[in-house]
Amino acid sequence: METLADKLQVDLKPKRKVLIIIDADPRTNPRAAEAVRLAGGVCVWEQVEVSVVLHHAAAHALSEAAADLPDSKMYKQFLPMVREKGGRVYVMPDEKTMETLDTEVILKNHLKEPALAELAAEAEMVMRF
Repeated sequence: METLADKLQVDLKPKRKVLIIIDADPRTNPRAAEAVRLAGGVCVWEQVEVSVVLHHAAAHALSEAAADLPDSKMYKQFLPMVREKGGRVYVMPDEKTMETLDTEVILKNHLKEPALAELAAEAEMVMRF
């Protein structure tokens, strides 16, 4: 018979980590929106810790013009969902994309290469879109 202590120990286990790196340009490639939707859907389970990295042109999903992107509803719905469920959304914009982002977005969410390498090393699964 499983005791309450046994149940609590199961809940205390660290969650598995999943890293989703999105390289696809959301202005031209629907894979970016699908990757964000996937991240939001996985977060709902609350069985894994999800980190999303919007790499280079993919960072346009957090730009001031994101509302004009194809599939903009996906970014508006699922990126906040990742955060609400304890995940993180990072940006690693290239120079051109950085110009389109709000300074606050960069300050709060910017990720450098060594930190990305650390996230990848800690993750049980890394997916790249």
